[in-house]
Amino acid sequence: MADPSRLNPAAAELAAQVAARLPDAPLVVALSGGADSAVLAWAVTQCSDRVRAVSVDHGMAGSVALMSAASEISQLLGLPHQIVTAESSSESETALRQTRYDALSDAVAPDEIILTGHTLDDQAETVLGNILRGTGVSGLGGIPVVRDRIHRPMLDIARAEIRDIARALGLPFVDDPQNADLSVRRNRIRQETIPPLADQFNPRLVEALARLASSAIADDVVLEERAARIQVIHRDGALAIPAAAIATLPFAVSARVVRRALRMVGGPHPGTSSEILSVLQAVGGTAVTIGGGVDVQREGPWLVLVAEELVVPPSAKIEIGAEIGFGDWTITADAESPVIGRFAATIAQPEQLVVRTARSSERIAFAGGSKRIGDAMAEAGIARRVRPVWPVVEADGTIAWIAGARAVPCAAGAPTIRVRARRNQ
Repeated sequence: MADPSRLNPAAAELAAQVAARLPDAPLVVALSGGADSAVLAWAVTQCSDRVRAVSVDHGMAGSVALMSAASEISQLLGLPHQIVTAESSSESETALRQTRYDALSDAVAPDEIILTGHTLDDQAETVLGNILRGTGVSGLGGIPVVRDRIHRPMLDIARAEIRDIARALGLPFVDDPQNADLSVRRNRIRQETIPPLADQFNPRLVEALARLASSAIADDVVLEERAARIQVIHRDGALAIPAAAIATLPFAVSARVVRRALRMVGGPHPGTSSEILSVLQAVGGTAVTIGGGVDVQREGPWLVLVAEELVVPPSAKIEIGAEIGFGDWTITADAESPVIGRFAATIAQPEQLVVRTARSSERIAFAGGSKRIGDAMAEAGIARRVRPVWPVVEADGTIAWIAGARAVPCAAGAPTIRVRARRNQ
Protein backbone atom coordinates (compact mmCIF):
# COMPACT_ATOMS: atom_id res chain seq x y z
CA MET A 1 0.00 0.00 0.00
CA ALA A 2 1.22 3.49 -0.78
CA ASP A 3 2.84 5.58 1.92
CA PRO A 4 0.14 8.12 3.01
CA SER A 5 2.84 10.79 3.27
CA ARG A 6 3.57 10.38 -0.45
CA LEU A 7 0.03 10.25 -1.81
CA ASN A 8 -0.50 11.43 -5.34
CA PRO A 9 -2.56 14.64 -5.62
CA ALA A 10 -5.67 12.82 -6.87
CA ALA A 11 -5.78 10.52 -3.84
CA ALA A 12 -5.19 13.38 -1.44
CA GLU A 13 -7.93 15.45 -3.07
CA LEU A 14 -10.40 12.56 -2.99
CA ALA A 15 -9.69 11.91 0.69
CA ALA A 16 -10.33 15.59 1.45
CA GLN A 17 -13.58 15.59 -0.52
CA VAL A 18 -14.85 12.50 1.26
CA ALA A 19 -13.86 13.87 4.66
CA ALA A 20 -15.83 17.06 4.02
CA ARG A 21 -18.97 15.05 3.24
CA LEU A 22 -19.00 12.65 6.16
CA PRO A 23 -21.53 13.13 8.94
CA ASP A 24 -20.42 13.21 12.56
CA ALA A 25 -21.58 9.69 13.38
CA PRO A 26 -20.36 6.09 13.49
CA LEU A 27 -19.78 4.96 9.90
CA VAL A 28 -20.21 1.67 8.05
CA VAL A 29 -18.65 1.24 4.61
CA ALA A 30 -20.58 -1.11 2.31
CA LEU A 31 -17.47 -2.96 1.12
CA SER A 32 -18.09 -5.10 -1.95
CA GLY A 33 -14.46 -6.01 -2.66
CA GLY A 34 -14.43 -3.84 -5.81
CA ALA A 35 -12.32 -0.76 -6.49
CA ASP A 36 -14.93 1.89 -5.70
CA SER A 37 -15.82 0.72 -2.20
CA ALA A 38 -12.15 -0.10 -1.49
CA VAL A 39 -11.13 3.50 -2.18
CA LEU A 40 -14.06 4.77 -0.15
CA ALA A 41 -13.01 2.60 2.79
CA TRP A 42 -9.43 3.91 2.51
CA ALA A 43 -10.60 7.54 2.33
CA VAL A 44 -12.83 7.18 5.37
CA THR A 45 -10.03 5.67 7.46
CA GLN A 46 -7.96 8.79 6.76
CA CYS A 47 -10.33 10.99 8.73
CA SER A 48 -12.41 8.83 11.09
CA ASP A 49 -11.73 6.21 13.73
CA ARG A 50 -15.43 5.36 14.10
CA VAL A 51 -15.70 3.23 11.02
CA ARG A 52 -16.14 -0.44 10.15
CA ALA A 53 -16.95 -2.41 7.01
CA VAL A 54 -19.85 -4.70 6.16
CA SER A 55 -19.89 -6.93 3.06
CA VAL A 56 -22.97 -8.64 1.66
CA ASP A 57 -22.38 -12.12 0.21
CA HIS A 58 -25.08 -12.89 -2.38
CA GLY A 59 -23.72 -16.39 -2.97
CA MET A 60 -23.35 -15.73 -6.70
CA ALA A 61 -20.58 -16.24 -9.22
CA GLY A 62 -17.60 -14.24 -8.07
CA SER A 63 -18.82 -13.87 -4.50
CA VAL A 64 -15.97 -15.93 -3.05
CA ALA A 65 -13.34 -13.74 -4.74
CA LEU A 66 -15.16 -10.53 -3.79
CA MET A 67 -15.54 -11.49 -0.13
CA SER A 68 -11.89 -12.56 -0.01
CA ALA A 69 -10.85 -9.20 -1.47
CA ALA A 70 -13.09 -7.34 0.99
CA SER A 71 -11.46 -9.20 3.88
CA GLU A 72 -7.96 -8.36 2.57
CA ILE A 73 -8.86 -4.70 2.11
CA SER A 74 -10.30 -4.49 5.61
CA GLN A 75 -7.25 -6.16 7.13
CA LEU A 76 -4.92 -3.84 5.20
CA LEU A 77 -6.81 -0.76 6.41
CA GLY A 78 -7.28 -2.04 9.96
CA LEU A 79 -11.07 -2.02 9.64
CA PRO A 80 -13.38 -4.24 11.66
CA HIS A 81 -15.13 -6.33 9.02
CA GLN A 82 -18.40 -8.23 8.98
CA ILE A 83 -19.70 -10.46 6.18
CA VAL A 84 -23.45 -11.06 6.05
CA THR A 85 -25.10 -13.62 3.79
CA ALA A 86 -28.21 -12.53 1.93
CA GLU A 87 -29.42 -14.59 -0.98
CA SER A 88 -31.94 -12.83 -3.19
CA SER A 89 -35.14 -14.43 -4.45
CA SER A 90 -34.13 -13.26 -7.92
CA GLU A 91 -30.93 -12.38 -9.75
CA SER A 92 -32.49 -9.25 -11.23
CA GLU A 93 -30.66 -6.00 -10.64
CA THR A 94 -33.56 -4.55 -8.65
CA ALA A 95 -33.97 -7.61 -6.42
CA LEU A 96 -30.25 -7.86 -5.68
CA ARG A 97 -30.03 -4.18 -4.85
CA GLN A 98 -32.99 -4.34 -2.48
CA THR A 99 -31.62 -7.49 -0.83
CA ARG A 100 -28.27 -5.80 -0.37
CA TYR A 101 -29.75 -2.69 1.24
CA ASP A 102 -32.02 -4.75 3.47
CA ALA A 103 -29.03 -6.81 4.64
CA LEU A 104 -26.97 -3.69 5.31
CA SER A 105 -29.79 -2.08 7.26
CA ASP A 106 -30.17 -5.21 9.40
CA ALA A 107 -26.42 -5.34 10.08
CA VAL A 108 -25.93 -1.78 11.34
CA ALA A 109 -26.82 -0.14 14.62
CA PRO A 110 -29.51 2.59 14.71
CA ASP A 111 -26.91 5.37 15.05
CA GLU A 112 -24.61 4.14 12.27
CA ILE A 113 -24.48 5.74 8.82
CA ILE A 114 -24.07 3.51 5.75
CA LEU A 115 -21.58 4.71 3.11
CA THR A 116 -21.64 3.35 -0.43
CA GLY A 117 -19.06 3.74 -3.20
CA HIS A 118 -21.36 4.98 -5.98
CA THR A 119 -19.54 7.11 -8.56
CA LEU A 120 -20.25 9.73 -11.20
CA ASP A 121 -20.54 6.94 -13.77
CA ASP A 122 -23.12 5.13 -11.64
CA GLN A 123 -25.13 8.34 -11.57
CA ALA A 124 -24.93 8.77 -15.36
CA GLU A 125 -25.95 5.16 -15.98
CA THR A 126 -28.92 5.48 -13.65
CA VAL A 127 -30.13 8.73 -15.23
CA LEU A 128 -29.81 7.40 -18.77
CA GLY A 129 -31.54 4.17 -17.78
CA ASN A 130 -34.41 6.15 -16.27
CA ILE A 131 -34.68 8.30 -19.42
CA LEU A 132 -34.95 5.17 -21.54
CA ARG A 133 -37.78 3.98 -19.26
CA GLY A 134 -39.64 7.27 -19.69
CA THR A 135 -39.05 8.76 -16.26
CA GLY A 136 -40.35 11.90 -14.62
CA VAL A 137 -38.36 14.58 -12.84
CA SER A 138 -37.69 12.38 -9.81
CA GLY A 139 -36.11 9.73 -12.03
CA LEU A 140 -33.97 12.34 -13.76
CA GLY A 141 -32.48 13.05 -10.35
CA GLY A 142 -30.90 9.60 -10.42
CA ILE A 143 -29.15 8.42 -7.27
CA PRO A 144 -29.55 10.74 -4.25
CA VAL A 145 -26.40 11.76 -2.41
CA VAL A 146 -28.24 11.10 0.85
CA ARG A 147 -31.35 9.03 1.43
CA ASP A 148 -32.31 8.26 4.99
CA ARG A 149 -29.08 7.03 6.55
CA ILE A 150 -27.35 6.01 3.31
CA HIS A 151 -24.66 8.47 2.15
CA ARG A 152 -22.75 8.43 -1.13
CA PRO A 153 -19.75 10.76 -0.75
CA MET A 154 -18.10 9.88 -4.11
CA LEU A 155 -21.09 10.41 -6.38
CA ASP A 156 -19.39 13.22 -8.31
CA ILE A 157 -16.05 11.41 -8.82
CA ALA A 158 -15.41 9.44 -12.03
CA ARG A 159 -15.01 5.67 -11.84
CA ALA A 160 -11.76 5.75 -13.89
CA GLU A 161 -10.19 8.21 -11.44
CA ILE A 162 -11.19 6.04 -8.50
CA ARG A 163 -9.71 2.92 -10.13
CA ASP A 164 -6.44 4.76 -10.75
CA ILE A 165 -6.32 5.73 -7.09
CA ALA A 166 -7.07 2.16 -6.01
CA ARG A 167 -4.13 0.91 -8.05
CA ALA A 168 -1.84 3.67 -6.78
CA LEU A 169 -2.73 2.77 -3.18
CA GLY A 170 -2.13 -0.92 -3.81
CA LEU A 171 -5.60 -1.93 -2.68
CA PRO A 172 -6.27 -5.63 -3.43
CA PHE A 173 -9.65 -5.16 -5.14
CA VAL A 174 -11.24 -7.48 -7.70
CA ASP A 175 -13.84 -6.86 -10.39
CA ASP A 176 -17.28 -8.39 -10.04
CA PRO A 177 -17.77 -10.81 -12.97
CA GLN A 178 -21.47 -9.92 -12.95
CA ASN A 179 -20.52 -6.52 -14.37
CA ALA A 180 -19.56 -8.22 -17.66
CA ASP A 181 -22.93 -9.93 -18.06
CA LEU A 182 -24.67 -8.13 -20.94
CA SER A 183 -28.01 -9.69 -20.05
CA VAL A 184 -28.07 -7.14 -17.20
CA ARG A 185 -29.61 -3.89 -18.40
CA ARG A 186 -27.23 -1.61 -16.51
CA ASN A 187 -24.22 -3.41 -17.97
CA ARG A 188 -25.52 -2.88 -21.50
CA ILE A 189 -26.00 0.81 -20.77
CA ARG A 190 -22.48 0.98 -19.35
CA GLN A 191 -20.72 -0.93 -22.11
CA GLU A 192 -22.87 -0.62 -25.23
CA THR A 193 -24.90 2.59 -24.88
CA ILE A 194 -22.90 5.31 -23.18
CA PRO A 195 -19.59 4.79 -25.10
CA PRO A 196 -21.05 5.24 -28.64
CA LEU A 197 -23.21 8.17 -27.51
CA ALA A 198 -20.13 9.81 -26.01
CA ASP A 199 -18.09 9.12 -29.19
CA GLN A 200 -20.72 10.46 -31.59
CA PHE A 201 -22.42 13.26 -29.66
CA ASN A 202 -20.71 14.38 -26.48
CA PRO A 203 -17.36 13.15 -25.16
CA ARG A 204 -18.37 14.47 -21.73
CA LEU A 205 -21.71 12.66 -21.71
CA VAL A 206 -21.23 11.23 -18.22
CA GLU A 207 -20.68 14.71 -16.77
CA ALA A 208 -23.65 16.06 -18.77
CA LEU A 209 -25.98 13.38 -17.40
CA ALA A 210 -24.75 14.12 -13.87
CA ARG A 211 -25.48 17.83 -14.38
CA LEU A 212 -28.96 16.91 -15.56
CA ALA A 213 -29.42 14.93 -12.34
CA SER A 214 -28.32 17.88 -10.20
CA SER A 215 -30.73 20.21 -11.98
CA ALA A 216 -33.60 17.74 -11.71
CA ILE A 217 -32.94 17.20 -8.01
CA ALA A 218 -33.15 20.96 -7.37
CA ASP A 219 -36.51 21.13 -9.18
CA ASP A 220 -37.75 18.00 -7.45
CA VAL A 221 -36.97 19.40 -4.00
CA VAL A 222 -39.20 22.42 -4.66
CA LEU A 223 -42.05 20.27 -5.99
CA GLU A 224 -41.78 17.80 -3.12
CA GLU A 225 -41.82 20.60 -0.56
CA ARG A 226 -45.04 21.94 -2.05
CA ALA A 227 -46.58 18.47 -2.21
CA ALA A 228 -45.62 17.82 1.43
CA ARG A 229 -47.95 20.64 2.52
CA ILE A 230 -50.97 18.54 1.49
CA GLN A 231 -52.02 16.31 4.35
CA VAL A 232 -52.62 12.62 3.72
CA ILE A 233 -54.39 11.05 6.68
CA HIS A 234 -55.25 7.49 7.68
CA ARG A 235 -58.88 7.19 8.61
CA ASP A 236 -61.55 4.47 8.65
CA GLY A 237 -59.30 1.89 7.02
CA ALA A 238 -58.32 4.21 4.16
CA LEU A 239 -55.93 6.99 3.24
CA ALA A 240 -57.70 10.28 2.64
CA ILE A 241 -56.45 13.20 0.52
CA PRO A 242 -58.29 16.55 0.30
CA ALA A 243 -60.01 16.32 -3.08
CA ALA A 244 -60.01 20.10 -3.58
CA ALA A 245 -56.22 20.19 -3.34
CA ILE A 246 -55.84 17.37 -5.86
CA ALA A 247 -58.27 19.08 -8.24
CA THR A 248 -56.58 22.49 -8.15
CA LEU A 249 -52.87 21.75 -7.80
CA PRO A 250 -50.59 21.52 -10.86
CA PHE A 251 -50.14 17.94 -12.01
CA ALA A 252 -46.45 17.96 -11.03
CA VAL A 253 -47.51 18.55 -7.41
CA SER A 254 -50.74 16.53 -7.20
CA ALA A 255 -49.02 13.48 -8.71
CA ARG A 256 -46.46 13.60 -5.91
CA VAL A 257 -49.21 13.73 -3.30
CA VAL A 258 -50.79 10.63 -4.85
CA ARG A 259 -47.44 8.83 -5.02
CA ARG A 260 -46.90 9.52 -1.31
CA ALA A 261 -50.34 8.07 -0.54
CA LEU A 262 -49.64 4.98 -2.66
CA ARG A 263 -46.36 4.40 -0.81
CA MET A 264 -48.29 4.60 2.46
CA VAL A 265 -50.75 2.02 1.14
CA GLY A 266 -48.39 -0.40 -0.57
CA GLY A 267 -44.88 0.10 0.73
CA PRO A 268 -42.13 1.53 -1.47
CA HIS A 269 -44.00 1.10 -4.78
CA PRO A 270 -45.09 4.63 -5.82
CA GLY A 271 -47.52 3.52 -8.52
CA THR A 272 -47.23 3.55 -12.29
CA SER A 273 -47.99 6.62 -14.41
CA SER A 274 -51.34 5.14 -15.47
CA GLU A 275 -52.25 4.40 -11.84
CA ILE A 276 -51.44 7.98 -10.85
CA LEU A 277 -53.71 9.28 -13.62
CA SER A 278 -56.50 6.91 -12.57
CA VAL A 279 -56.33 8.14 -8.98
CA LEU A 280 -56.39 11.78 -10.07
CA GLN A 281 -59.37 11.17 -12.36
CA ALA A 282 -61.29 9.63 -9.46
CA VAL A 283 -61.57 13.14 -8.00
CA GLY A 284 -64.42 13.63 -10.45
CA GLY A 285 -66.40 10.84 -8.79
CA THR A 286 -65.53 7.78 -10.89
CA ALA A 287 -64.39 4.97 -8.59
CA VAL A 288 -61.44 2.89 -9.83
CA THR A 289 -59.37 -0.05 -8.63
CA ILE A 290 -55.63 0.02 -9.24
CA GLY A 291 -52.77 -2.44 -8.73
CA GLY A 292 -52.61 -4.26 -5.43
CA GLY A 293 -56.40 -4.18 -5.03
CA VAL A 294 -56.48 -0.53 -3.96
CA ASP A 295 -59.97 0.96 -4.38
CA VAL A 296 -60.04 4.69 -5.07
CA GLN A 297 -63.23 6.70 -4.66
CA ARG A 298 -64.59 10.12 -3.79
CA GLU A 299 -66.15 10.51 -0.34
CA GLY A 300 -67.45 14.04 0.14
CA PRO A 301 -64.45 16.39 0.38
CA TRP A 302 -61.99 13.48 0.40
CA LEU A 303 -60.37 11.27 -2.19
CA VAL A 304 -59.84 7.95 -0.43
CA LEU A 305 -57.59 5.00 -1.20
CA VAL A 306 -58.89 1.82 0.39
CA ALA A 307 -56.58 -1.16 0.82
CA GLU A 308 -57.89 -2.84 3.96
CA GLU A 309 -61.14 -4.08 5.44
CA LEU A 310 -62.85 -1.96 8.04
CA VAL A 311 -62.73 -3.32 11.58
CA VAL A 312 -65.96 -2.88 13.53
CA PRO A 313 -65.15 -1.65 17.07
CA PRO A 314 -66.85 -3.47 19.94
CA SER A 315 -69.63 -1.73 21.84
CA ALA A 316 -68.58 0.00 25.05
CA LYS A 317 -70.31 1.64 27.99
CA ILE A 318 -69.65 5.33 28.64
CA GLU A 319 -69.55 6.71 32.16
CA ILE A 320 -70.67 10.29 32.66
CA GLY A 321 -67.59 12.48 33.04
CA ALA A 322 -65.31 10.06 31.22
CA GLU A 323 -64.14 9.38 27.68
CA ILE A 324 -63.50 6.16 25.78
CA GLY A 325 -61.87 5.17 22.53
CA PHE A 326 -63.99 3.73 19.75
CA GLY A 327 -62.05 2.82 16.62
CA ASP A 328 -60.69 6.07 15.19
CA TRP A 329 -62.83 8.12 17.60
CA THR A 330 -62.85 9.35 21.16
CA ILE A 331 -66.32 9.66 22.71
CA THR A 332 -66.97 11.85 25.75
CA ALA A 333 -70.07 12.26 27.97
CA ASP A 334 -70.45 14.91 30.64
CA ALA A 335 -72.98 17.19 32.22
CA GLU A 336 -71.21 20.53 32.12
CA SER A 337 -69.41 21.22 28.82
CA PRO A 338 -71.11 23.42 26.21
CA VAL A 339 -72.37 21.81 23.02
CA ILE A 340 -70.41 23.26 20.12
CA GLY A 341 -70.18 22.03 16.56
CA ARG A 342 -71.45 19.15 14.50
CA PHE A 343 -69.77 16.47 16.61
CA ALA A 344 -71.49 17.36 19.84
CA ALA A 345 -75.10 17.04 21.03
CA THR A 346 -77.40 17.31 24.03
CA ILE A 347 -79.42 14.19 24.85
CA ALA A 348 -81.73 13.11 27.66
CA GLN A 349 -79.77 11.77 30.63
CA PRO A 350 -80.05 7.95 30.62
CA GLU A 351 -79.31 5.29 33.19
CA GLN A 352 -76.98 3.55 30.75
CA LEU A 353 -75.02 5.02 27.87
CA VAL A 354 -73.33 2.88 25.20
CA VAL A 355 -71.33 3.73 22.08
CA ARG A 356 -71.64 1.20 19.25
CA THR A 357 -72.32 0.86 15.55
CA ALA A 358 -75.82 0.90 14.13
CA ARG A 359 -77.76 -2.04 12.72
CA SER A 360 -79.23 -1.55 9.25
CA SER A 361 -82.79 -2.14 10.50
CA GLU A 362 -82.61 0.58 13.16
CA ARG A 363 -84.22 3.99 13.11
CA ILE A 364 -83.64 7.24 14.97
CA ALA A 365 -86.54 9.28 16.36
CA PHE A 366 -87.12 12.95 15.59
CA ALA A 367 -89.96 15.36 16.20
CA GLY A 368 -93.04 13.87 14.56
CA GLY A 369 -91.58 10.56 13.46
CA SER A 370 -88.44 8.56 12.81
CA LYS A 371 -85.90 7.93 10.07
CA ARG A 372 -83.82 5.00 8.93
CA ILE A 373 -80.27 5.20 10.25
CA GLY A 374 -78.80 4.87 6.75
CA ASP A 375 -80.93 7.76 5.46
CA ALA A 376 -79.93 9.98 8.37
CA MET A 377 -76.28 9.20 7.78
CA ALA A 378 -76.63 9.91 4.05
CA GLU A 379 -78.24 13.29 4.81
CA ALA A 380 -75.24 14.11 7.02
CA GLY A 381 -72.80 13.26 4.22
CA ILE A 382 -71.44 10.12 5.88
CA ALA A 383 -70.02 7.91 3.15
CA ARG A 384 -71.70 4.55 2.62
CA ARG A 385 -68.37 2.74 3.03
CA VAL A 386 -67.85 3.95 6.61
CA ARG A 387 -71.40 3.68 7.93
CA PRO A 388 -70.86 0.13 9.29
CA VAL A 389 -68.17 1.48 11.67
CA TRP A 390 -69.65 4.91 12.38
CA PRO A 391 -70.30 5.61 16.08
CA VAL A 392 -73.80 6.02 17.44
CA VAL A 393 -74.71 6.63 21.06
CA GLU A 394 -77.38 4.42 22.61
CA ALA A 395 -79.27 5.69 25.65
CA ASP A 396 -81.17 3.05 27.63
CA GLY A 397 -81.42 0.74 24.61
CA THR A 398 -82.40 3.33 21.97
CA ILE A 399 -80.19 5.29 19.59
CA ALA A 400 -80.03 8.86 20.88
CA TRP A 401 -77.34 10.32 18.62
CA ILE A 402 -75.50 9.61 15.37
CA ALA A 403 -72.10 11.26 15.67
CA GLY A 404 -72.00 14.23 13.36
CA ALA A 405 -75.65 13.82 12.41
CA ARG A 406 -78.99 13.61 14.22
CA ALA A 407 -79.75 13.58 17.92
CA VAL A 408 -83.12 12.63 19.43
CA PRO A 409 -84.86 15.76 20.77
CA CYS A 410 -85.06 16.11 24.57
CA ALA A 411 -88.34 16.59 26.38
CA ALA A 412 -88.77 20.04 27.89
CA GLY A 413 -87.38 20.21 31.42
CA ALA A 414 -85.83 16.74 31.30
CA PRO A 415 -82.30 16.34 32.73
CA THR A 416 -79.70 16.22 29.96
CA ILE A 417 -76.06 15.38 29.30
CA ARG A 418 -73.65 16.40 26.55
CA VAL A 419 -71.98 13.88 24.28
CA ARG A 420 -69.06 14.64 22.00
CA ALA A 421 -67.13 12.72 19.38
CA ARG A 422 -63.59 13.53 18.27
CA ARG A 423 -61.63 11.96 15.46
CA ASN A 424 -58.22 10.77 16.58
CA GLN A 425 -56.66 11.51 13.18
